[in-house]
Amino acid sequence: ALGGAPGALADPGAPGRPGAPATSPDEDGRGDSRLPSVWPRPQSMTTSGSAVTLGDDVVLVVPGGRVSRADSGSGPALDPYALEALRSLLRDAGARRITEVRDGDPLPAGGALVVRADGAGADRALRSLGVREPGDLPRGGYRLGVGRVDGRDTVALAGTGEDGLFHGVQTLRQLTGPAAGASGADRTVPGVRIRDWPGTAVRGLTEGFYGTPWTLRQRLAQLDFMGRTKQNRYLYAPGDDPYRQARWREPYPADQRADFRALAQRAEANHVTLAWAVSPGQAMCLSSERDVRDLNRKIDAMWALGVRAFQLQFQNVSYSEWHCEQDAETFGSGPEAAAKAQARVADAVAAHLAARHPGAGPLSLMPTEYFQDGTTEYRAALSHALDRRVEVAWTGVGVVPRTITGRELAGARRAFGPHPLVTMDNYPVNDFARDRIFLGPYTGREPAVATGSAAL
Repeated sequence: ALGGAPGALADPGAPGRPGAPATSPDEDGRGDSRLPSVWPRPQSMTTSGSAVTLGDDVVLVVPGGRVSRADSGSGPALDPYALEALRSLLRDAGARRITEVRDGDPLPAGGALVVRADGAGADRALRSLGVREPGDLPRGGYRLGVGRVDGRDTVALAGTGEDGLFHGVQTLRQLTGPAAGASGADRTVPGVRIRDWPGTAVRGLTEGFYGTPWTLRQRLAQLDFMGRTKQNRYLYAPGDDPYRQARWREPYPADQRADFRALAQRAEANHVTLAWAVSPGQAMCLSSERDVRDLNRKIDAMWALGVRAFQLQFQNVSYSEWHCEQDAETFGSGPEAAAKAQARVADAVAAHLAARHPGAGPLSLMPTEYFQDGTTEYRAALSHALDRRVEVAWTGVGVVPRTITGRELAGARRAFGPHPLVTMDNYPVNDFARDRIFLGPYTGREPAVATGSAAL
């Protein structure tokens, strides 16, 4: 993954921002065998001691207002994807009839489970269930409570920002699944109090390996998985895609353009930002205004297909080889020259995005020296010349490092100066050992890497 707002570095203790403490459940929830299994593990999850029954009938309470973020009407926007995911999980959990009412309207009589999604009613229910107020809950955070409110079995969810409610629904999906106990004749949902937020503002994955790229079907399935696990960035960067490398000037064929539109639609439904990486360094005159215009034109074309964040990649660019005499005359040769040339292109693209696509995620740059340790001539020159808006990517110390530590990340931040770091961890990377299938836990990475990165 790449891009995303790094947050206010002046407040290193705020949750979800670089420099925040390592994220883990509150002390009062540790070691409680009654807690259901939820992954990613919520920041704070405790038992309430009061399970509820999910029967054939459910009352779904939603606040009044727009039911589309794109709608220009009045009232608070409701997330249509979160609401549809909520309806879907209720049906999957056994609800046959879902009665929807607006927040503040009388509830239907009877003993049906009441599910409140955002709004004043959800806030009141959460207070009644003992879930703490939102306070400094960052964007993407949510609160969830299960128990009895006003004599009715109740589930209440409330999110912050555009993604919070959707993330809460993904946790509720696990609470209503067989692993949580919502199976059998009574279909109970465990009583819990949850307060959760992202430990890293931008988190996701890069399809950046060499060899046969994923199919559209595989990418769509991956986006669904990312939505379920609260990841929010998918970077398209297959190693063998010529239209983002040697043939970067050319538009994608019609069938591939249709695939990108499908990816963008599925990504939006899963609260994932679709990002695209271009590696023009092997076929570009970096000092050429025309080539920069061509690059921005290709970026505009990808934006039209639904891409909302971009990365420039220069990891395979030589320090001593230029592709036009003009570059040698303009920049000279050596690491410092290469850094200045790459920064010139990145600065032009960043300015174009700010002017033409202000809603785009921050541009990131994969530099030639993406895995080295400490400050070098190249890194110092890049840091000095690069627009402060541009984020810098690295892989840790080593192309496929066994560990990545907070100390190493701090060294990279010093080397790249004011630029937020995008940690693009080559884990797992099958293309360097194709006789192995890499399966196993994500280990050897200190929590400070996540909390100290603009993106992981």
